[in-house]
Amino acid sequence: MESELDNLNSLGDFLKVLPEKLEQTPYDYTVYTQWIELLRAGGDIDSLRTARQCMYGYLAVTSDLFLEWIADEESLPQALSDESVLKHIIGLYEMAVRERMSIIMWQRYVDFAAGLSNSRDEEIRAAAVAAFGREDYVIALLRQGVEATGAHYLQSQALWMQYCDYILHQINKAEGSQKDELVEKLQSVFIERLAQPHTGVDETFTMYSEFTTRHNAATYEQQMVDANKIVSVTRGQSVQRNAFEDRLVESEGSWAEYSRYISGLAADNTTQPAEICMLYERALVTSCYSPEVWSEYSAYVAGAFDDTQVALDVTYRGLRNCPWSGRLWAQCVRFAYAHEGYELASRVYARATDTHAVSYSMVEYGLLAVAWLAVTRADPGCDDEMLLDTCDQCVDVAYKLDPSTADPVLYFERCCTSTAANAKNGTERARKLWTRICKARRFCTEAW
Repeated sequence: MESELDNLNSLGDFLKVLPEKLEQTPYDYTVYTQWIELLRAGGDIDSLRTARQCMYGYLAVTSDLFLEWIADEESLPQALSDESVLKHIIGLYEMAVRERMSIIMWQRYVDFAAGLSNSRDEEIRAAAVAAFGREDYVIALLRQGVEATGAHYLQSQALWMQYCDYILHQINKAEGSQKDELVEKLQSVFIERLAQPHTGVDETFTMYSEFTTRHNAATYEQQMVDANKIVSVTRGQSVQRNAFEDRLVESEGSWAEYSRYISGLAADNTTQPAEICMLYERALVTSCYSPEVWSEYSAYVAGAFDDTQVALDVTYRGLRNCPWSGRLWAQCVRFAYAHEGYELASRVYARATDTHAVSYSMVEYGLLAVAWLAVTRADPGCDDEMLLDTCDQCVDVAYKLDPSTADPVLYFERCCTSTAANAKNGTERARKLWTRICKARRFCTEAW
């Protein structure tokens, strides 16, 4: 559908209406893409950065947009020899690989780093070391990429082999104790990989045999016996995963099939949480606009890891893909409270209401409000009077929204009134709330 902004042909015209549009609809993808397109045509790199950062603050950025962003930064004069610009580009790659699980993006990032390292320009090489903060940044990045993508059953082998090749190259150049240390390091990398389910496990085993023959010939027999024990288990795990992968292909990657895949692996207590997370990430490639998937994913990581920041990070990502979801905002409020307490939870609630994220629906706002009431009730610093005021405030917000979007079973209203009734001296406030509710929803038999 044509946007009213499509009729604005100049950047000046666009910028006149931009503040109002962002105030009204800060989650409008089209506003940001048109803003960026006009700024790219004008060549104002500072304003372009501002626009992109603004978009990233509210919405998920696709891999294509990140690559376009990176290309614009790289095109600046002397960009690769300027430490500050290079740090900015590295930061963009880091943002991109966190935004979506993408083997291709990781490969682009590694290739970028390797290109800097292999540059004939000494200034570029020096700037890269300074920007990454270490001389061994290529192998460190490869390791980071392997750790991030290694649980991808189908596509993780290529980056892992690149990591191995890099260490082998170092081994061939090293001597004495340094070489021994690198051989021991690569052996550990092989054993770790052999224990990880992946489609190339037989290829990995052959590579390990060749490596052991060349570098650990004296203990070859025992090492291969030990490796065989590991691989036999991994091959057994692969049989189950191959069956799930076949069904995924047949379903064209449906969420329902991913869900069965996740449930099947989760039932096996030998499955590592990283592999379950990877399945969620893979599912989100095609289901990133499904609040259900994000909600399940964040709930899983909350239970699997002893770190509420991990669950909060997943939920933040979900909200930038599905800002309209009251369910996700509610989870974010709860995780924020668990992570840092009332202050952070209140900032999340305020962001949802101030940016009109769920103002289109009383049902969606109600999900957020119920979570906010639960946090207020649970916090030791909130007394009964504050809780009662919060009940009133939530009803105030909800009843300014379109009444046709109200919940027919009054879940939100029931939570507000029961919370008020259970507060000290709250019975009269609860009665007044019900009176107000019945007046506002006088045609709802459930309310009466």
